[in-house]
Amino acid sequence: MFICRDMENIKILSRVIGGLFYYHPSQYETVGINAILKLDHSGFTQFDTTTAAISATDPHTLSVWHDELFTGVGEMKAPPWGSVYLDKESVVFGDSTLHFRQFLQQYGIKFEVNHNEPEDQFGLMLMVIASLIEDNKFDAVTELLSIHLLPWAPHYLTLLQQAAPAGAYRELAELGQAFIMALAQEFNAEIIPSKIYFNA
Repeated sequence: MFICRDMENIKILSRVIGGLFYYHPSQYETVGINAILKLDHSGFTQFDTTTAAISATDPHTLSVWHDELFTGVGEMKAPPWGSVYLDKESVVFGDSTLHFRQFLQQYGIKFEVNHNEPEDQFGLMLMVIASLIEDNKFDAVTELLSIHLLPWAPHYLTLLQQAAPAGAYRELAELGQAFIMALAQEFNAEIIPSKIYFNA
């Protein structure tokens, strides 16, 4: 298990891992992910294994997998949005999305999302953690983890591991699972119990 006491590393990993869950592979060059993928050793074995698997995957195949797993092309077995799991109707832009939007406003976080996507997308939430760390808002990170991410993300990542073909995105799901548990420990976050409504 990865435990990191260096906030700069945690910030970078939150941004990069979040980006791998959020950005389409065709955007990797623009957002700086390709430069990270070219690094040999980060010191985090599971991260290195995941980036190696992504780099070794044919770009077209990676794009097809991304579309199937993250953008709703076809049946989504593991939707990446929190409200699908936390709201009784399993819809996007549900009440939990609105609560997270209020959290973002409270801490002055603004960003542009792709195609009017809900803000509670897993990768986006990791990138918000990076922004909060950058601003030294560590209590807000704990709040985000406890209330907005940990109640649903472990279930989502388990479903993603089952849905993803062997290789890049299955490795990414396992990395995400290990990383959020490490974050929970680092920031003393306790999961606020919530009922899961999607494939529970």
